[in-house]
Amino acid sequence: MGRTIASITQTWLQEEAALKRFERALRKDDQLLLEELLVLSRQHLAEASYASNLYPLDMYLIAILLEVYKELKALQRQVAQAEASSDPQAQLNSGKEARFLQLLNETLESLAPQEVPQPEAESLQQVVQPDPAISISYTSFEEAP
Repeated sequence: MGRTIASITQTWLQEEAALKRFERALRKDDQLLLEELLVLSRQHLAEASYASNLYPLDMYLIAILLEVYKELKALQRQVAQAEASSDPQAQLNSGKEARFLQLLNETLESLAPQEVPQPEAESLQQVVQPDPAISISYTSFEEAP
């Protein structure tokens, strides 16, 4: 017994074969664009295998739409960044933010506790002599039960 349901790759190859007549009817530059869109849809074959309730062509159209939308959002971000870099008000605001952060860091450094000076090496080498007036005896411990 074999599989009763074709794999997603086999289904895609069938859909691609069905689109060949349409592709041949297009102008050459449109044929190239269609091929690029089909490549975009192949990037989501694994995800499409989970959508067994959809028609195969629907899955591929959604995959193409997803990739085109991602490219659109990337281009929108690039345009927004270009506008922000050319906008003097945006540059002023970014300069204010940098200056604020600098002042905040300087304030925090000035409020930080001052470092305690470390004793010199000579004073560390001095041996503390016990006071002869204070005597420590462990005799009471030895007599304990």
